[in-house]
Amino acid sequence: MKKKMKDIFSLKDKIVVITGGSGFLGSEFALTLSNIGAMPIVLDKNKNSLQLLEKKFKKKKLRGLFFLVDLNNENKVNVAIDLIIKKYKKIDCLINAAGFTGQEMLETNVNFFEKFEKYNFQLWQRSLNENLSSTFLVTKSVAKYMMKRKKGSIVNIASDVGIISPDHRIYEPNKRFNYKGVSFNTPLSYSVAKSGIISMTRYLATYWAKKGIRVNCVSPAGVYKKHNKKFVEQLSQRIPLGRMAKSDELNGAIIYLCSNASSYVTGHNLVVDGGRTIW
Repeated sequence: MKKKMKDIFSLKDKIVVITGGSGFLGSEFALTLSNIGAMPIVLDKNKNSLQLLEKKFKKKKLRGLFFLVDLNNENKVNVAIDLIIKKYKKIDCLINAAGFTGQEMLETNVNFFEKFEKYNFQLWQRSLNENLSSTFLVTKSVAKYMMKRKKGSIVNIASDVGIISPDHRIYEPNKRFNYKGVSFNTPLSYSVAKSGIISMTRYLATYWAKKGIRVNCVSPAGVYKKHNKKFVEQLSQRIPLGRMAKSDELNGAIIYLCSNASSYVTGHNLVVDGGRTIW
């Protein structure tokens, strides 16, 4: 029984495609999966982060394959997926971790954090493309091969703000707490995109239920990445566990949903939020 329980969580030699796989969370997933015997295949459009991750893999003597690809370009996505199939003959799991994060928005030097009443339509469209359309394109490309095998697991990364509204007060100044506020927020487009990912997950789970393809998603709360100390305090007060997530605390959810341990789970949104959405 002990061996059997261990085996159902095994991802040894499984071919796992990870979009946005050189990003903050994506790289965590890639390293973890490689460490437990899977073959992570990283798709990302960021050349620098992709090269850094590849160097880290080589230094640690881990298995991994890396593709520089624009995830919003259907032709380029299809070429990359076809190359993976040609080499490995299958894709066991797809993790859609690509997204346009707040940090990336800050670094663009355009106002992704403008008030809704003044929000630029092109920025709205870009955020939806980066956070939602890329998931659609890669899933569409991978699923046709999963359907041929009648087997596969797809895991989409959503967010707690796809379930609840972000608490706008955590971004605003508060004299009571000697808090000056921060220069960012959660744009409506981000929440809408993450809600869309949750809806896409449920739709495809029923659509492919008889095709052997399971589709689930993970909705994390804020993951700590050297955030402003006062901001962390404001957010942590709204989380029952009293803190933001650590970057490795999503790994268990990913392994579970990719593995046979979740063989009877589909259409599920696994919320990993320290209890935030229950308050």
